[in-house]
Amino acid sequence: MKSLQQVSFPADFPTGATYDPARGRRHRARIREIKGLLLSAPFWVGFLLLGFLPMVASLYLSLCHYSVLTAPIFRGLGNYIDMWSDPGMLRATRNTLVYAVLSIPIGLILGLALAILLNQKVKLLTIWRTLFYLPAVLPATSAAVLWRWMLNKDYGILNAVLVTFGLPRINWLSDERWLIAAYVFFGLWGIGAGMIVNLAGLQSIPTDLYDAAEVDGAGRVQKLRAVTLPMMSPVIFYNLIVSISTVLQSFAFFFALTQTMGANVTYTETGVVYMVYLYRVAFELFRMGYASSMAWTLFFAILGLTLLLWHTAKSWVFHEAEWVSGR
Repeated sequence: MKSLQQVSFPADFPTGATYDPARGRRHRARIREIKGLLLSAPFWVGFLLLGFLPMVASLYLSLCHYSVLTAPIFRGLGNYIDMWSDPGMLRATRNTLVYAVLSIPIGLILGLALAILLNQKVKLLTIWRTLFYLPAVLPATSAAVLWRWMLNKDYGILNAVLVTFGLPRINWLSDERWLIAAYVFFGLWGIGAGMIVNLAGLQSIPTDLYDAAEVDGAGRVQKLRAVTLPMMSPVIFYNLIVSISTVLQSFAFFFALTQTMGANVTYTETGVVYMVYLYRVAFELFRMGYASSMAWTLFFAILGLTLLLWHTAKSWVFHEAEWVSGR
C-alpha cells in the first residue's frame, strides 16, 4: 500500500510527479499570507507615507532651523534649548499644565459619579444617558462658538445668572484670574465619553459581590469603597491615561475659541495652550524646526507620564483575574 506522502496524480501532474501534503499546506499558507498582505497594503502604505515618514522627517527637522521656504540648517539641540527661553512657550506650557491638573481629576470624579447615577434603575434611563453623552460628540468648533457666547461678558448666560444674584460680571475669556476656570468648564463639557466607559465597567461588576457586601452589613459608602472602586480601578486607570493624552494635546476647541477672540492676538497672550502655540509657530511664523521640537517634547512628556503611571499601577489597580489566581 502506498504511503500518503507518495500518492500519484497522473491526471493533474506530469508523469512520475507525486503529491506532498506538507508542501501543499505550506503553499496554501503562503497564498493566505500574500492575500492578507495585499488586503492590508492600503493601511501600511498610508501609515508609511502619512505617518511613519512624516514622523522621521519631523524628528530630523526638530534638530534644524527650517522655515519651509529655505533648506533645513542643522543646529543640533538648539531648538530644544531655545524653548526654555521662549516666554510664549513657557506661558502656553503653564496654561496647559494648570488646565490638566485641574480638569483631569475633576473629569475623572464627575465621570464616575455620573456613571454611578445613570447605572440606577430610574425612568427614562436611556434618554438621560443619551443627553449626557451628546456633548461629547458635538464638533469642537460648534462647542467653542457655543461656549464663547455663554461666557461673553456683556450678554453671556453665565454673567446673566451672576447679575441676577447681584454679583459683578466676569470677563471669562480675557481675565487671567478666571480664564483657567473657564477652560475647566470646557473640559467638563465632554465628560460623557468617560461616563460611557465607566458605565460599561460598572455593568460588568458581578452583582454577587454587592450581595455579599450587604450580607456583611456594608452600607452604600462601604460598598463603594470596598467593591466599586477596586473593581473599577482598571477602567479608572484607562480613563486616566486617555485623559492625560487628550488634555495635553487639546487643540481644536481652544484654536476655534482663540481664533474668534480678535485679530490683535499676540503669541504670548494669556489664554494660549501648548498645541495652539505650536500651530501658530509652525503655520503662522513658519518656524517648522522649532515647532517640530515642541511636538517631540510633548510626545516624550506624554510617553514619560504614561510609563510612570504603568509603573505605579501595580500598587493601586486591582485585577480580578490575579485575585482569583491568588497572585
